[in-house]
Amino acid sequence: MFTILKMIRKGQGRPEQSAVAMLGIRGGDTVLVAGAGQPGLAAAIGAVTGLNGQTTVVDNTEGAEARVTRAAEKAGALVEFVHAPLAMLPMDGQTFDIVMLPAGLAALGPQAPTVLSEAIRVVRPGGRVAICEPLPRPGLFRLAQTAPLTDPKDVIARLTAAGLRAARHLGSLEGVAYFEAARAR
Repeated sequence: MFTILKMIRKGQGRPEQSAVAMLGIRGGDTVLVAGAGQPGLAAAIGAVTGLNGQTTVVDNTEGAEARVTRAAEKAGALVEFVHAPLAMLPMDGQTFDIVMLPAGLAALGPQAPTVLSEAIRVVRPGGRVAICEPLPRPGLFRLAQTAPLTDPKDVIARLTAAGLRAARHLGSLEGVAYFEAARAR
């Protein structure tokens, strides 16, 4: 626990480092990042998983691969990119220790149930599905909020309804609420 707090303090001002610490990503983990909207986060994860692990980003938007590649090179990290839709992941089932949805469920709109099902399919038994949901911005910035917001109870209910266990809200930090749930063994 002390190590996590130390990493969070060290990562202040660098939200991707805080996310890595909050989600407990370790060297040797195999991590799938579903969506390339935060290439710095994918690079930070790749820097932690290192040579013994694997970080894979899946996205099918224009220019996503170039953004992820630049961020990984800048961080000195190994990150694999796969061009594919999030609703049809081209990976074998039960492959990853952690599947991360960095944009959250609300941002996925009507595709959220399908993307969550795919995340569960590719996470190994006992592995985790992690979700980052944006929080409302404080003060007048709240009026400019463009990302859809979700109640934490709703996120936990959706994870549980999808068949995951031990769904919980890990906490909130730097404008993001972090959630995780485990796939049954």
